[in-house]
Amino acid sequence: MSQPRVKTAATRLKREERGLTLVELLVVLIIIGLLAAIVIAAFTNQQDKARDADAKTHARSAQTAMESYFLEHKSYAGVTRADLEEQQTSLRDAPNLAIVTATANEFEIETSSVSTDPVTFRVHRLPTGTIERTCSPANSSGCPTGGNW
Repeated sequence: MSQPRVKTAATRLKREERGLTLVELLVVLIIIGLLAAIVIAAFTNQQDKARDADAKTHARSAQTAMESYFLEHKSYAGVTRADLEEQQTSLRDAPNLAIVTATANEFEIETSSVSTDPVTFRVHRLPTGTIERTCSPANSSGCPTGGNW
């Protein structure tokens, strides 16, 4: 019983063959374009977050390397980037790592991400032994409100 219906539907479709209009094609292309724009924006945002996290990791690794350097030399003074890379080989991949201050009992290092909106992460060891971790600009993708991480 259902076979005649199927045959009649198939023959009707063959007789009434009709393509898509230009307007229908344009609507489909616009929808695809909007979806692609949303996906690309989300992907870029995730890439920036990953680059910010990478810079933060380099700052922590540099802090560890500075402490290792201090254990060997009893001072932070005179440390170079090459010394830090020798202590922590992962720092060779840190493009924006800089030693801002290095004295006998104090240091400050900074690194910035290579994201679309770069975030700078700083680690400052005060002469008292207190560690301050700051970042700027505050309240951005990789830096929380208040600028401390």
